[in-house]
Amino acid sequence: MNGEITIIFAIVALIIIFIVLMATRKSSDRYIRRATELEREGRFLDAIDFFSRASLEHAASMVLRTPEASQILALRRLEKIFPPRQIERAFIQLGRTNKNQNAPHAAASAFELANKPFAAAKVFIDIGGLEYVPAAVQILDRHPSLIHDRDQAIRNLARHAYSNKKFMEAAELLRTIGAEEEANTVLIAAANEMRKLGLANEAEQYFTSINQPTRAIQHYLHELEQNLQQGDIEKSRRSLTITKDIVEKLPSEEKQALKEDFDKYLQSITKYDRLLKILDSARDLLRKNKSNQAIALYDELLEILGSNVPTPILAEAALANEERNPQYASELYQNASLRAKSSRAAESFKMRAKKLEIITKRSIPQVERTTGEIFEAEVEEFCSVCRMNISEPSSLVRCPDCGSPAHYTHIAEWLKIRGVCPICKKRVKIQRPKTVTF
Repeated sequence: MNGEITIIFAIVALIIIFIVLMATRKSSDRYIRRATELEREGRFLDAIDFFSRASLEHAASMVLRTPEASQILALRRLEKIFPPRQIERAFIQLGRTNKNQNAPHAAASAFELANKPFAAAKVFIDIGGLEYVPAAVQILDRHPSLIHDRDQAIRNLARHAYSNKKFMEAAELLRTIGAEEEANTVLIAAANEMRKLGLANEAEQYFTSINQPTRAIQHYLHELEQNLQQGDIEKSRRSLTITKDIVEKLPSEEKQALKEDFDKYLQSITKYDRLLKILDSARDLLRKNKSNQAIALYDELLEILGSNVPTPILAEAALANEERNPQYASELYQNASLRAKSSRAAESFKMRAKKLEIITKRSIPQVERTTGEIFEAEVEEFCSVCRMNISEPSSLVRCPDCGSPAHYTHIAEWLKIRGVCPICKKRVKIQRPKTVTF
């Protein structure tokens, strides 16, 4: 019996809910019909009042359809009825809906009404295209209170365009703030990407869109020199690649017009290309422990660069010379310490130079004969780990592979940690030396 009563009550409740919903719907439909009539008559503010009785979404759409001159008044009318947070969410949803329907102007207006100018500008970039770039910039200019740094906002918009493969749009945005070189960089990077994908025509299009190629060449050659001075070889390589691409795509008539300058650009490119190749080879030989060959290449680098040798290259040349010519290596480290940008790096180079000076003095001891003349004594063995001379023969051991000497205790600790000879880099085992008694 109780179960039957419960079922009856549930059915009655559902009927009541249905009746209320139908009444509400009829009422809502009535408000929408009346609001639509008012909209046709051009009474937009009155229409908003009636749409708002149906739903916030309907009222927000009406604000969006209101002529621009009356839009602010329409928005104020809406703000009297609904809380600001709900209004913001409604316009954001309208922005997304219009964006999905490829209606850039309506979507951008909705995001602007939600106080999201950057999102509004992005709409024009995402679904508008190159011709909509001025409209995107105008949106940012209309909201100085929300966009505190205009140039940075445009850079961020250009970054968004680039990440979405809108390369032309990204370059055009950068040009609006006078960043011509950056715009060229974007187009060159886009051209390179297209070329990798085998899209030669698209790559050509990006290259031909570069403005003021001569300035771009000068900019990247200067950037290359700066990167090289800072020891950033990868960035130097990138700058060189970009410069080569611009020069390669330069029209023949422009090459003829810039004959003298163009020849200078080619000479600079050839010089830096050769320099980076020598550096790569020197590093490779140094890694393979081919010191003599590495030293020869580092000497060539120092000669090419003259007084403009970057600190990292000086340090690499010193490292290559440490074993064969510690005195020269010490001089190079001293020079590097004077050019180092940070005090920590300078101190490190000085300490290394001082250590090599001590090794040099101990490796060639001087003895005075009765005549008062100075002669060099026999060169002693140096430990390959600590680089100090081995004064006690009983502590001397040698690598069974390359024969390099070391203090037994030092090489034993070294092998525990590294497992390979510090000179030939081969995995070896060292036997404890037998104690010699006399």
